[in-house]
Amino acid sequence: MVKILLIQPRPAARLESPENLSLALTLLARCRGRGADLICFPEYFPFSGEAELGRAARDLSAYLVAGLVEEQQGRRHNTATLFDRRGQLVGRQRKITVGTLERRGFGVTPGDGFQPLATDFGRLGLPVCIDFWGQPEAARQLAAQGTDLIVNPSIFPILRGHWLTGALARAFDYYLPVVAVNTAAFIAEIHRRRYAIQGGHSFAIQPPAPADAKTMASLIRGWDDLRPWVVLSGGEGQEILEVSLDLHGPRRWRPEIRERFGITL
Repeated sequence: MVKILLIQPRPAARLESPENLSLALTLLARCRGRGADLICFPEYFPFSGEAELGRAARDLSAYLVAGLVEEQQGRRHNTATLFDRRGQLVGRQRKITVGTLERRGFGVTPGDGFQPLATDFGRLGLPVCIDFWGQPEAARQLAAQGTDLIVNPSIFPILRGHWLTGALARAFDYYLPVVAVNTAAFIAEIHRRRYAIQGGHSFAIQPPAPADAKTMASLIRGWDDLRPWVVLSGGEGQEILEVSLDLHGPRRWRPEIRERFGITL
């Protein structure tokens, strides 16, 4: 089992504000002693602070996913950035489906392609927000590359209610556990305008992995509704959510599920 903490922060109105890094470090301090393997922040949080976050990951001896804006060769990218237990940068996943608000507000440009990142407990896919729940390509590419767990950092001025529906579809399509983390509800100031952010309701999805084929066959016959796969659901405020997920079990059953339903990569 992999122990995961989802940090659902209430950011300052301006996402680029240094206050958000201070809040991130305060919330990470509250994770001390909880034995997390992986800690996840949402999209655009804390926006910056790579060195400080690396030190925090090292102090906690945990992998850490942060929503950072990467600047490279005159371009900005909205990324999910992964640090390892030693505080070293493992890699980044750039968001590909970049909306008008992001382009105008933060000057970000799309990335290209999806690739899982290796940890000591499995391979993580880190598609950002709508890249995962809004369309199938990210999950398809990541599943084809042996991903064991999807981490989906997000932020929602609209469509939060569709988030879980889309994530459950992707989790079934590729029989992948999912952790999805949002900010708490707040009013964001972007490009001199104010937006009510649909906060909270971070969640975790665990595809079942029983011990034997007979039990799995019985479970499959009862799959009228996949909502029982949702093993964690947050509220709308600032909080730290905890879940332990089984990555090995779904990995074992994945080929059989694909064969049974005719799912191809």
